[in-house]
Amino acid sequence: TAFTHSLPSAMLEPIIIPEEPQTGGFSGCFYPPEYKGHLESLMIKRETILARVRDLAKLIHDDYKGRRPVLLCVLKGANPFYQHLLDALMDLKQGFYMEFLRVSSYEGASTTGKIQIGGGLKAGELEEKDVILVEDIIDTGTTLFHLAPILKEQAKTMRSLEVCALLVKRLDEPAKCQAKYAGFSIPNHFIIGYGLDYNELYRDLKDIWVISKKGIEFDAKSLG
Repeated sequence: TAFTHSLPSAMLEPIIIPEEPQTGGFSGCFYPPEYKGHLESLMIKRETILARVRDLAKLIHDDYKGRRPVLLCVLKGANPFYQHLLDALMDLKQGFYMEFLRVSSYEGASTTGKIQIGGGLKAGELEEKDVILVEDIIDTGTTLFHLAPILKEQAKTMRSLEVCALLVKRLDEPAKCQAKYAGFSIPNHFIIGYGLDYNELYRDLKDIWVISKKGIEFDAKSLG
């Protein structure tokens, strides 16, 4: 498949997470005590996440059987998803290469419309390779929209580029880029947990939550 900036539509419809928050979701959930009152509602439990990750791994394996794609993790938020995806691929005996890239388009609770790229990725690692970008969440698609042509310029002989995203946010405006492998379609709430942060907090939650007003207003510097 030739590299294209117009990333293909998802091959499997994501699981729809309803608009209404789950009730009673705190039972059986564990989180650091400093986050008390910071969690508005539970969106996706860890067990549901891991089951969906296994589904995505099976789809990737079906497409790349006999090939060794580069799984390119977009740090930091995608890291837990990435690690569990790799575990599931290993269980399927799927070979792959691992690479990491640090990209950010967020400032607080808003998407800035600009990205910052780092992480020391060498373009040569992507030459003549099939590449799967592993993202935590797609909302406006701004990150991918700007990242794809940069990768194309740096690795001109890249064979293909696809996107695997755990979450796709439902917005009024369609995203600028799509994921071929998509886990969940979620309502337009600011979410945290399972690698997703708000000002570098809450990545250490096992489940995915909607952040509360108290969480948004919390001064992270007070934790030292």
